[in-house]
Amino acid sequence: MVAIILTGVLVACSKNVYNTKPTIKITYVNTNVVPNNGILVFKLKVTDKEGDVTDSLFVRKVRLNHRITPTIRDSFAFRLPDAPNSSDGEVEVDLSYQNYLISAKNPIENDTLLFKFALKDKAKNISDTVTSEPIVILRQ
Repeated sequence: MVAIILTGVLVACSKNVYNTKPTIKITYVNTNVVPNNGILVFKLKVTDKEGDVTDSLFVRKVRLNHRITPTIRDSFAFRLPDAPNSSDGEVEVDLSYQNYLISAKNPIENDTLLFKFALKDKAKNISDTVTSEPIVILRQ
């Protein structure tokens, strides 16, 4: 199961420090090695001048393994819940093992993955992409 939580934070006195194009930054990852049937948690700081960062979060897995093998669910998106308009907030993404962390269809080895995130706001502005450090998903 995937849980996405968008928490609004009160804005400091000036909104001029934010852009119309949303920004996104990885602030927390619970582990860099996920055991079989484990969960990977990311916390992302998001900012947007209009405070309308409640559309979609896009995720892309990039497999770094040297052995080429067919993969599954390399890209997916989550609908973000409506939240009070706020210029900055936090998104928590909980990725379950069976649904989101397995990459190779027929694994020969553990998966080493990069996770790339981008955010689209209600006005259809898209953030730059942020990339995680390599994460190892244990397959045995």
